[in-house]
Amino acid sequence: MILVLRLLLAHLIADFLLQPNSWVKDKNEKGIRSFKLLLHILVVTGVSTILTIDFFVWQIPVFIFVLHYLIDLLKIYFRSLKANNLLWFIADQFLHIISIIGVAMLVGGGANQWIEGLGELLSSKEVLVVALAYCFIIWPSMIIINLATQGWQNQISDEMGPSLQNAGKWIGILERILVLTFVLAAQFQAIGFLIAAKSILRISVKTENSARILSEYVLIGTFISFTIAILVGLVANLFL
Repeated sequence: MILVLRLLLAHLIADFLLQPNSWVKDKNEKGIRSFKLLLHILVVTGVSTILTIDFFVWQIPVFIFVLHYLIDLLKIYFRSLKANNLLWFIADQFLHIISIIGVAMLVGGGANQWIEGLGELLSSKEVLVVALAYCFIIWPSMIIINLATQGWQNQISDEMGPSLQNAGKWIGILERILVLTFVLAAQFQAIGFLIAAKSILRISVKTENSARILSEYVLIGTFISFTIAILVGLVANLFL
């Protein structure tokens, strides 16, 4: 585990702190011909080697160099201009993390320990309850809220101006994650601060009547969202 943590720290330092934007631009423009890409891979390999010097075996720098290089090339050549950059970033970092874990397992010879640890984690009632709670408040609850407020959505559609695409969905997901986290941590007072923060929201509308209609709609959606997250958290706490 220590080896994994050190390699992850090296990755964060080299991939973010020690990689200027000019290098990223050069990599994306020139691809495999980019000297900055090679320089970046050498920095990643060097930092990884320095932070794991007491674990040193030749496989660490070699595998880190090859895997990081291939993953970066994969991202450069398979990312289309119309693709979601956030999804590509997440996928890129996920592959880097998986490769780091793979290198640590191969070098440390602890593959069986990792598999056993993962099995124990997935066999833990507490882990499964928490995972189930978060999955429920992210996806099924979103459908429940959408169906519960469907009757008002058409009513207010003419009153609302243009808004960010899927902004409401993501706001709801994030607020439910926060509320559930606060409930699981028994920090109920923090939920009050979250409600207070959301109450300062100002909505641009056409008329005073429109403001009242939209305020009521936002309040209904917010309280349904908060109620679901709180109830799920309370039920989850019963099993923890």
